[in-house]
Amino acid sequence: MKEVNLENILAIYELEISKNVKNKRKIYLFEKNKFQNINSIIQILKTGKYDGGKYNIFLIKEPKYRIVMALDIKDKVINHFIARYVLEKKLSKYFDPRNVATRKNMGTDYGIKLLKKYLEKNKKYANFYILKLDINKYFYSIDQQILKDMLKDKLDEEEFRFLEIIINSTNSEYINQKIADLKARYIQKHPNLAKEINNLPNYVKGKGLPIGNMTSQFLSIFYLYELDHYIVHNLHIKYYVRYMDDFVLIHQDKKVLENARNEIEKMLINKYKLKVNNKKTKIVGAKQGFTFLGYTFKVINKKTVVKITQSGYEKIKKKIKHLYYLYSNGFISFETAFCSVMSYWNNRKYGSQMKVRRAINRYWFEKFNEK
Repeated sequence: MKEVNLENILAIYELEISKNVKNKRKIYLFEKNKFQNINSIIQILKTGKYDGGKYNIFLIKEPKYRIVMALDIKDKVINHFIARYVLEKKLSKYFDPRNVATRKNMGTDYGIKLLKKYLEKNKKYANFYILKLDINKYFYSIDQQILKDMLKDKLDEEEFRFLEIIINSTNSEYINQKIADLKARYIQKHPNLAKEINNLPNYVKGKGLPIGNMTSQFLSIFYLYELDHYIVHNLHIKYYVRYMDDFVLIHQDKKVLENARNEIEKMLINKYKLKVNNKKTKIVGAKQGFTFLGYTFKVINKKTVVKITQSGYEKIKKKIKHLYYLYSNGFISFETAFCSVMSYWNNRKYGSQMKVRRAINRYWFEKFNEK
């Protein structure tokens, strides 16, 4: 891979890893021998001698209970490099612009603006409908062989070998064992949550991507790129947005969306070996409303009403708290932290401003004054 050089590896580490890793002891240990570690990463990427790394597996509870798998710093840098210089470079051309997750100049805010634009365009109809579709246990259900077959003719031999190692990494026996131990320990401390914790999935051999990897994020939006094109060009759904496995289709004819749902389900089963989450998949009228990317959307009397959900607010609150942590521990400057906090303060988006400002007062200004 010709992009493997000191400048690119350092940029990945300094701009994407060191500022965002919450376990600062890992950063400290990496920094102690920084250039030896960087050189080791370069040698791994040049020689192709890589085992995929080993995961630290833990449980988070915001916005819901989830298993997360974290690599050490060296493997995280390798993973980000593969995502940026292989996947993004080679696969971006296959994506429909309505597929909005992860990519540069896209993401949550872009997805919300695009969806709001599509809702505005449909106001000319007396009533219109939304198909909200979700895939059951998406990250755990992605078929590794299907994914590898999709990648093989799009990458060179060296690039494919790295991706194959990363994709296969969830097949190691220790992963399910660690997940089982984690569940048992947590249920022992919180027996009232036993049902919810036990429902967290394990990995099936040959299925799934590691939750938390940068490569997993990119591969998960790539996996369904042919479905995106099918929805737009074969089913003729012009107003469509996808964020990972969260789909929104808009049309004035409810029967068109009912047919679309049936055809999408067939393609998910036959081509991808995936199933729709029936609890989260439904067709609703625009007046009834639906949730997407942490906001609720309704169209009432030709007016689009968008409000932040509680889970969306919790995510913003968590980011504000993390900014204070980074600043107070010297990982980012006051100017950097303050500019980020004020971007939330000045955000008038969708009726969330006052709620977010209260969180900033509590988790930033009050703590800063105490300091």
